[in-house]
Amino acid sequence: NLRTALRTVGQDLENLVTLTVFLLDYRDAQEIADALDVAFPHSEQAYPATTFIGVMGLEDGCRITMDAVATTSQDREQICVPDVAYALRSHCHGVRVGDLLFLSGIDAADAQGKVPRPSNIEDQTPEVLNRIETILKSQKLSLGNVCRTFMFLASTEYRPGYTEARKKRYHGIFEEDEFPPNSGIYVKELGTGILLRSVVIASQESKITIHSPKVREAPGLFSQAVRVGKWVFVAGQDAIGFNRQVEAIGDLAGQTEVALTHIKHILEEAGGSIGDVVKTTVYLMAGQDRLKFATAYREFFKTHGRGSPMPAGLTLEVRELAPSCLVEVDAVALLGIDPR
Repeated sequence: NLRTALRTVGQDLENLVTLTVFLLDYRDAQEIADALDVAFPHSEQAYPATTFIGVMGLEDGCRITMDAVATTSQDREQICVPDVAYALRSHCHGVRVGDLLFLSGIDAADAQGKVPRPSNIEDQTPEVLNRIETILKSQKLSLGNVCRTFMFLASTEYRPGYTEARKKRYHGIFEEDEFPPNSGIYVKELGTGILLRSVVIASQESKITIHSPKVREAPGLFSQAVRVGKWVFVAGQDAIGFNRQVEAIGDLAGQTEVALTHIKHILEEAGGSIGDVVKTTVYLMAGQDRLKFATAYREFFKTHGRGSPMPAGLTLEVRELAPSCLVEVDAVALLGIDPR
């Protein structure tokens, strides 16, 4: 199906830049990795930045969903750093396309997928960030060039330690109101002993941090969005408003509209609109009514999208989100495109 979708726009699997594999049963990862090795027989030349994540639920009983980014650009290269262990079942540390770098999922495990014992989130968080920095340094960049992070955590119990460890590692690199836009998602499984897996986008270009006065700020946690050229990477948005009050408690459709309204305000502050969104990822608390979400989501883009096509989207169920939140939505926008 992925190959078929790519062929409709004149591309194929070799054009993939990133591939995120979401699984209902993480034990299926090795079998899937074997299938990927068949699909990419020349892994040393063409293999996407790859991440495996175990989640609580997928669409209509599926056991696996693949999320991908592809490009026809020839200005690309694989990133492989000898001093950093590959995440299990990955063949590269990332892919550079033009001025953007897309990293594979990075965790604290060794090449066999084992985490040194004892290990806690206070140890794993800086180790992950140190590995990311080493990879970026191979491209003459640093953590300061990070423009988007996705932090997949095994449980909310690790959030305080992760938050403090991350803040300490970012000290002197980012101002507290300019931390990279982030999605902190609590998932079903990442592998034995792995508490954190991070996916990073970095840029060789200068970046602009976006601050909309209509959306709450979260200094020391994440910025609302970063603009790099015509690209805008928006942090995961939920129904938390000012003073950290959750709006539309218990109302999935209402929270969907609040989250998308936040994205709309942020993009308008960046000089664009909700119609510029080209991709979304939606994280639902497990057990929610997908139809209620989908109806509210479609209606919002129909009303505010100014006739633009619906963005590419992915919806999956996760273990936990912020307290009382039922949905979180993150977005990528490309400003100045012609929707026709």
